[in-house]
Amino acid sequence: MRKVFSFHFVGYLTLIIVVVIINIALKYGDDSSYYRYFVKPIAPALILLYFIKNIQNFKREKALLVISGILLFFLGDLFFLDRYSVFSFNIAIVLLVLARICFIVRFLNHEDFKIKRIIPFLIFCSFYILFIFTAISNNLKDIYFIQVLVYFFVSLLFGLFTYLRYRAVNNTSFILVLIGYLLMLIVDGLTALNMFSSGFQYNFFSSSVIALAFNLSQFFIVVGLLKEHPQPSQIKP
Repeated sequence: MRKVFSFHFVGYLTLIIVVVIINIALKYGDDSSYYRYFVKPIAPALILLYFIKNIQNFKREKALLVISGILLFFLGDLFFLDRYSVFSFNIAIVLLVLARICFIVRFLNHEDFKIKRIIPFLIFCSFYILFIFTAISNNLKDIYFIQVLVYFFVSLLFGLFTYLRYRAVNNTSFILVLIGYLLMLIVDGLTALNMFSSGFQYNFFSSSVIALAFNLSQFFIVVGLLKEHPQPSQIKP
């Protein structure tokens, strides 16, 4: 993990955090929300730039999947700004689901695995999603039910393929991608509570956590994929 924390990595990480905080500050500032449309694209642009500058021995198809995932996350986030519009919400869900599918396809490998390895992780993710779904079920309107259900299913599938990388790739890559997925779980949970739970307080702090987790999740996943080295010898039959 020492090689991960290079000046290059820390520099991009710091820039992303600063840009996200500025974006949130503009959101709550007086007469400054207009500038968010210029600041908001900077974070995904930095993630994309970091990936492109560090591509090594990446097959074209796999690189396109990562780039498509980053762009779809950004577009989905843009539509989610107007999430209380049914049309914008549906488009955002479709784009965010497609973004996850891009990364799921990128995670695919042909290594064998023991099913017992993924059971504890699946139980944890399932209980977390079930808890969130239960918390919002009373306020979840019928027009959103199917979309939210599909979204959480794909999110669970994302977690499954994230964990299936265990021992199929090097530890550094696995841990970074796992951190990225766990940050996505935080985003999914807080965003669902914000939209469909009357008891959730959406303020500067919670908004900052969601925005930071959303962008940093993608950054950690991208960095993890760049650090990936297959290790089939470590997988036992």
